[in-house]
Amino acid sequence: MICYIEKKVLSFPITQQIIGKFNPKIILINHYKDIFNRSHQDFNWQKNKNVLILAEKKDKFLYKGSGFCNSRGYENFYYSTQILGCVYNCEYCYIGGMYPCGYPVVFVNEDDFISEAEKLKNAYIAISYESDLLAFEGIYPFHKKWIELAAKCPDLLIESRTKSANTHRLPDNPPPNFLLGFSLSPVEINRFEKKAPNLEKRIKALKLAIDKGYNVEIAIDPVIKTENFKEIYKNFIEYLKSEIDLSKINIEIGAFRMNKDFLKRLRKINLSEVTWYPYEIKQGEARYRDEKEIIEYVRELIVDS
Repeated sequence: MICYIEKKVLSFPITQQIIGKFNPKIILINHYKDIFNRSHQDFNWQKNKNVLILAEKKDKFLYKGSGFCNSRGYENFYYSTQILGCVYNCEYCYIGGMYPCGYPVVFVNEDDFISEAEKLKNAYIAISYESDLLAFEGIYPFHKKWIELAAKCPDLLIESRTKSANTHRLPDNPPPNFLLGFSLSPVEINRFEKKAPNLEKRIKALKLAIDKGYNVEIAIDPVIKTENFKEIYKNFIEYLKSEIDLSKINIEIGAFRMNKDFLKRLRKINLSEVTWYPYEIKQGEARYRDEKEIIEYVRELIVDS
């Protein structure tokens, strides 16, 4: 492992724990953007390297969520960016079009994020908005303090959405206002989700989370319109029903959509049928023309027994 580390965070507890655990090659830097924001980087090449950037976030520990997103009935919706980037490299993910660098940035001043969130009232906070926080749990237990915050502040709903199989690393018996969302895709769609665990491993992780007392949700999002997608998703839902009692779990469904500028940049690094599908552009977003029909089709598969 290689760690680019801002000089000022070398002594931070998370930094020291990562150094002690992995004994990485250390390259000291002044600011994470000196590495992360360079031009002409090879995103996919970097994704295959075991490299982290450790840095301090100076401000904006929480961002106001979009009004187009589901705020789950809360007055306030915020998201956290404790990590920029992801260990996975899904071909349909906007991160590839949003960031110039494939190396994740870990902000090691976690208490600043928690302190800012603690000030909120009646709020929904997504902590895996621009990353998969649970995928990094083997590096450091990022969820521990968020779960403790949920227990301390019952008027907050804290959500971590994941494709990871790392639920065995999470503490038992979390409060009900900590929500663990599992992003699930058919086996045939897993080919677009580079480096992510397969469906079987995610189901196993989901079941373990339920056994450990977690409030669990399933996200079938994005639905990808590939060849024979109706048959693919029909078989997928049948498989889920054979493994899980779906009547007891909330399921979020969404079709592929992306900011048109992110998609334009993503097409430069992924020659994928997902990125190069002829989407309809409306209000700055690329979407399927039959998006509503796609979502309704999958929803009906879930409802029908």
